[in-house]
Amino acid sequence: MAAYSVGIDVGGTFTDCFVTDGARGWRGKAPTTPREPLRGLFAALEDAAAAIGVPLARALGDTVHFGLGTTVVTNCLAQLAGAATGLLVTEGFGDLWPMARGHRLGVNGMSRPLPTLVPRRRIAEVRERVDRDGTVLVPLDEASVAGALDRLIGEEGVESLAVCLLWSFRNPAHERRVAAIACRRYPDLPVSCSADLAPVMREYERMTATVLSAYTTKSCAAFLHELGARLAAAGLRVPVAVVQSNGGTLPPAAARTRPILLAQSGPVAGVAAAEALAGALGVAEVITGDVGGTSFDVAVIHAGAAERRLRAEISGLATALATVAVGSIGAGGGSVGWSDARGLLRVGPRSVGADPGPACYGRGGTEPALTDALVVLGLIDPSNFLGGRLALDGEGAVAALARLGSPLGLDAAATARGMYRLALEEMRLAVQGLLVERGLDPRRFAFLCYGGCGALFGAPMARALAIGRVIVPALAAVFSALGAATADVRREAARTVFRALPADPTELETCFAALAAELGAALTAEGLPSERVTFSREVDLRFRKQTFEVTVPFGDAGRLADAFRARYAELYGTGALVAAVPIDLVNCRVIATVRLPRPALAPSPLGEPDASAARRGVRTAWLPGSEDGRPVAVYDGERLRPGMALAGPALVERRDTTILVPAGDGAQVDAWGSLVIEVGRG
Repeated sequence: MAAYSVGIDVGGTFTDCFVTDGARGWRGKAPTTPREPLRGLFAALEDAAAAIGVPLARALGDTVHFGLGTTVVTNCLAQLAGAATGLLVTEGFGDLWPMARGHRLGVNGMSRPLPTLVPRRRIAEVRERVDRDGTVLVPLDEASVAGALDRLIGEEGVESLAVCLLWSFRNPAHERRVAAIACRRYPDLPVSCSADLAPVMREYERMTATVLSAYTTKSCAAFLHELGARLAAAGLRVPVAVVQSNGGTLPPAAARTRPILLAQSGPVAGVAAAEALAGALGVAEVITGDVGGTSFDVAVIHAGAAERRLRAEISGLATALATVAVGSIGAGGGSVGWSDARGLLRVGPRSVGADPGPACYGRGGTEPALTDALVVLGLIDPSNFLGGRLALDGEGAVAALARLGSPLGLDAAATARGMYRLALEEMRLAVQGLLVERGLDPRRFAFLCYGGCGALFGAPMARALAIGRVIVPALAAVFSALGAATADVRREAARTVFRALPADPTELETCFAALAAELGAALTAEGLPSERVTFSREVDLRFRKQTFEVTVPFGDAGRLADAFRARYAELYGTGALVAAVPIDLVNCRVIATVRLPRPALAPSPLGEPDASAARRGVRTAWLPGSEDGRPVAVYDGERLRPGMALAGPALVERRDTTILVPAGDGAQVDAWGSLVIEVGRG
């Protein structure tokens, strides 16, 4: 009997599926159906089952792992479609949420308010107080809790509750008692507590994470419940593992109660796959770029591990959640071209989505999207899109671009060139920003690009950033689905300790042991044997009086100061180091990982470099850096074998993506089936 691992990535335009039995892999793809997301999901599953050659029921019945990357939380926040959320806070701090940090979020658009997920009338104060050491100064007044709950639910129609009390990460007893009272009085009311979700310092960031989780709980729970029921009815006998923002997976029960942990689920699934592929290739420094239908998502793999962000920003709000550091901009195949009030051409961030899609889809869409520009430029063959399964309307793309360009004095081709260049520049800035934020030199990195459109921008972007190598994986178009199928189980627990260095090693070991025991118990309760769990430890450090911390791995307690200074110098330069300033240890963190079986990445032997057998012919296409089209060699990517090499300019057409090899670049298929482009070495 086969034993399949299945991964699903529900994107803004397409839903991708990847299935592996450990030695072989199969792909499935279907248009995303925003109004009925499960319809597109099951269509992708059916497509993959057809590729295997078995009925879907049999494929699901033989599935041992089912991973999901989902945008349900992202969509809920973007559409402001969450539950009516109430917030309980410590007496005297009812204005903390609306006041926030008072930070200026940007020099432009200062009058644009952030979404008000919890209006002031839905915030209630309860009488209690705990100090920074966890000592109870004012006992919890349960009558004030009951009164606040009755007002929020009875008068304000609250459907979900967030609880964030001062210093609850030091002593969570009051928060948990509030949750118990709420559940007793209103058994169907979802309750999110900050001490359970983000038990670390900074009350506003804890509050934000808790509010966002409460706001999205009902949407996420409904989606996961329906998905689980439909999959079980179709034959699946294992629970769904949902990719979370730290790169691991969560079971449905945990995902339903802590949905904000899924906020970057889809993009992070791709980064997890990139981390695994980079390890197999022996490449420690990698920039990942995922160009899908809606967005461009970029991440950094440094020293073999994905870079993380301690205070993830979600929907413009700072949270206390540690996540994989993913930067996203609205630049994908569905990004809309438009002109602003100054008569300047713009691209994104709005997307046409899957319905109706770009004008070239022929489904009634009239707005010009980036995919339309790629068709007009000859970079996408309208007759061979998705391996010929979806014929594109080239004339419709030309008409849409002509309508956009005409008031600007541009024809369709010039408009298409402008849209491509604008999108490429936005992507370049996103990559550069993420690298500069971490003090990293792009010249030390390879660029791993994936997603349906990623390989049409990868080499030009690498050239603009002085990156010498581009890697396009064999499964580039379903790479995030591959990540969902193979992502490890991962849990994290953190505790704020506030200690000056040198810290007491025994005290730190006690803290780490308690966190590891907490995680181990949770994983054991999920049926994962303790012998498969591995633990890693981190600490967050800062110079005294600084506001934010730097994370370093924990090894020898006596060498923490040296490790912190080395990492600090890497991030900010040696000139930022101040020898005389004491160092404070703020948080201890334990990460528990259970590795899952991955597809066998056994390399294939390299054959002869002659790729003429895969050459389809020549067509006219526009290339970055030029104004007019030129003859470009076209290759059948499905017929390229390890070892085959080609020189640009060339287009490599796979079943579900097209790869651009610009003039002056050379490319070769490596032993793992990836097309490796050497920039400037054609």
